[in-house]
Amino acid sequence: MQHPALSEQTVTTLQHVADRAGVSRATASLALTGKGRMAPATRQRVQDAASELGYVANPTARALRTARSGSVGLYVPDHTLSFRYYMDVAFGAVAQGQQDDLLVTLMPTVFEPKTGILEHLDGFIMIDPIDDDPIAARLLGGRRPVVSGEGAPPGMPEPSATVFTDHGAGMRLLLDHLWSEGARRPACLLPVGIIAWGREMREGYEAWCAEKGVAPRILFTSFHTTTEEVRMQCDELFADLDGVDALVTAAEGTAVIALDSLRAAGIDVGRDLLLASYVDSDPLATIQPSVTALDLHPREFGRRCMQLLAEAIEGTGEPGRSVEMPVSLIVRESSRRSES
Repeated sequence: MQHPALSEQTVTTLQHVADRAGVSRATASLALTGKGRMAPATRQRVQDAASELGYVANPTARALRTARSGSVGLYVPDHTLSFRYYMDVAFGAVAQGQQDDLLVTLMPTVFEPKTGILEHLDGFIMIDPIDDDPIAARLLGGRRPVVSGEGAPPGMPEPSATVFTDHGAGMRLLLDHLWSEGARRPACLLPVGIIAWGREMREGYEAWCAEKGVAPRILFTSFHTTTEEVRMQCDELFADLDGVDALVTAAEGTAVIALDSLRAAGIDVGRDLLLASYVDSDPLATIQPSVTALDLHPREFGRRCMQLLAEAIEGTGEPGRSVEMPVSLIVRESSRRSES
């Protein structure tokens, strides 16, 4: 039976089937190919819709779609592999890949120009690509779909889709909390601006300071900065606070270093200075005092990247789509103003 909204001249498409069944195009595709995890009733509804509309998949297009390796690449620059955040993103991507019947391959950070690795994988996820990264440029300039976790570097081709966090808003969320606890001149320990989130945090901090009439004070680090170098920066700051009454650290692990430096300087966290981390991690909840942080929901971030990549590989995704992920404030002892 033909759907009444379709004329006899209309070619029934997968989108028509999805609309009829009340599901997304990607779900319709998975239901008709027997892939993905979904309720049996949903799969049956899609199949019934296809039958009612007389939908017949294009055999040529289907052959092109199925002539794949079933593997995708996850590119995380090597300097990030020791951070829990990136591992959680990877675990989220792998979990979603299992649902989409995709095997996730962690890509090497260096490979020969003639290697066939790019041709053997069906698509790629790159997390926090760095400006001028030749691998990111090569992925984005290739023929396979690419989903970028955070914005792609300027001047490079646009990715198939982007998953991002509004880090300017995240920084404002932390700063507003510190302000509500009485902090009037927060400083920041930020990464140099070679990645999207580093630039956005700095811009958010400087804009917030301008609105509050506060003189900004920024200490810069990089992913290659050693623990000793971060400790030296913190020691110098705490030796002459010059009115600084709060500190926001960005790169994972720097809050713990800052806390150790504060103790050595005899500065009471919560009374003399408030402390917060932009990225949450397990130690921040257990050390004394526990440290306020933002939950960036990394596993869900990785899952969303994989969902968009699966759609791009199937040809069901919206080209150039951007999806924003939420952040949550976790208030702990380090940012609660104490009077004692």
